[in-house]
Amino acid sequence: MRANPAAGFLDRYVLPKVALTVIAFASLVGVYLTMSTHGTPTAWALIRWLHLAALGILAGGFMWWGLFMKRPDDPQEVDLVARFARAQQNRFRAIAWGAWGVALVTASHLLRLAGLAQATGVYAIWAGNVILLTVALLAVAWLLAYPPTTHRPFDTQGARLALGTVVLTLASTALLDARMTFPGQTWPWVLRLLHVVAFGLWAGGAVWNIFVAVPGAQQTLAMPVVVAAAEQLERFRWAVRVILPTLLVTGLAQAIPYVGLEPAALLTPFGLLILTKITLVVALFVIFITCPMWRACSPIRGMCDLKDLKAPPLPQPTRRIDNRGKACAGFVRIQRALEAMQPSDTLELLSTDRISWWELPAWLEVNGHALLQQEKRGRLWWRHYHFLIRKAAAQN
Repeated sequence: MRANPAAGFLDRYVLPKVALTVIAFASLVGVYLTMSTHGTPTAWALIRWLHLAALGILAGGFMWWGLFMKRPDDPQEVDLVARFARAQQNRFRAIAWGAWGVALVTASHLLRLAGLAQATGVYAIWAGNVILLTVALLAVAWLLAYPPTTHRPFDTQGARLALGTVVLTLASTALLDARMTFPGQTWPWVLRLLHVVAFGLWAGGAVWNIFVAVPGAQQTLAMPVVVAAAEQLERFRWAVRVILPTLLVTGLAQAIPYVGLEPAALLTPFGLLILTKITLVVALFVIFITCPMWRACSPIRGMCDLKDLKAPPLPQPTRRIDNRGKACAGFVRIQRALEAMQPSDTLELLSTDRISWWELPAWLEVNGHALLQQEKRGRLWWRHYHFLIRKAAAQN
């Protein structure tokens, strides 16, 4: 029998942590590149990065709280999932207070940028950024100090309000950077805005996923909690499907004004830094593609789909046929294997033949055998098909 998936909940979480490290370093390189064009000392670039990272943690966290946490449809599961929701909120509050403090302390770097903003004619944007930051910090502090009561764990209005104010602050911060760097052009403003907001939402969501959702689910472990956590993770993955391409495209587009299109420019120290950032963003993209392929980011060991969490355990196969790499599903081998098996025994089949996805179910139906499981595994050239077949019961 397959082990209870709740017992192995979230036991493989290496790649998400690697991805978080990659995006953190890539963003640090990006902030240094931007601040260096303003003649800002390295220490202030680090402070600016800490400021953006703190806002990102808040933005991504409130995105998860406000958009991904849902009340279960089954009334019998509400209490268990509510405990999970409260555990997540309590954990995030501790992290968010730290991020709030960092954002507040590092806001002092804006005073240094005031003179530069005035010199480049963008003082109004600087002032707007300061106002939005103040409003965002007040909104976040209010929600963290007065969170939803224990009777309203699925109340997301406050989280959505905080999300909106923090995202607007990130957007105004990006706009200020772009206007000071490229005062006479419009398209860099859009690129920088999309890039910074995407970074914040991804980084903050990743922090929640690793440091809030995982331990929160382990703290309140039950099958409804496992399902709720997996559904939240899947919603985040859909967001990342938009965020990561945005990071990659806007990152590449922003690199062109700095070094141009000449290959020699990429060999300068400045160009090498840009190449480093681009490489890190591409690595992040590869990690995202690889992650579900090997199930290293799956919330449950061995689970390939959310529907597996709600399905009864499948029997262990009696026999196994690995027909990968061959041009057909191997019906002769399947027939011989089934003939040698006892009624109701199960046969596992692995195949890379695309036609088997449609042919095998029809063949099994004609011959009276049951198809217990059919799924696609892997991505791109690693794609293969997995079938679990139950031999027809003996005829009376």
